[in-house]
Amino acid sequence: MGFKYIVKTKRSGVGEKKAKYYAIPVRSGEIDTRRLAKELSERCTLTETDVRATLIGLVEIMEEYLHQGYSIRLEDLGRFTVSVTSDGHETPDECTPKRVKAKKICFMADKRLKENLRRVEFARKK
Repeated sequence: MGFKYIVKTKRSGVGEKKAKYYAIPVRSGEIDTRRLAKELSERCTLTETDVRATLIGLVEIMEEYLHQGYSIRLEDLGRFTVSVTSDGHETPDECTPKRVKAKKICFMADKRLKENLRRVEFARKK
């Protein structure tokens, strides 16, 4: 079946006269906690409810640690961190905690997971 993509044109830079063609991913859908829990329970001795409770608990604990400035590494999956931002200020004293914002949660895939990308097969959507 393969990872589906479509082809679209884009201008890559300012003043670029000629458009180029790029692959754009077509998502197959979304897998939610319930489905993950069901499939995981079929592969181990835990029940679907046990797996769901574990995943929900994991998210809650991760949130607590991320709020405290920790990075979280899940073996064979990757590392989660929070990126922060602020406006530029004239002096260091002006960069107060109220002016700093959590921007997003970043994910860096584990080396093993990234290596698996080499095996992804692609199919152009018709």
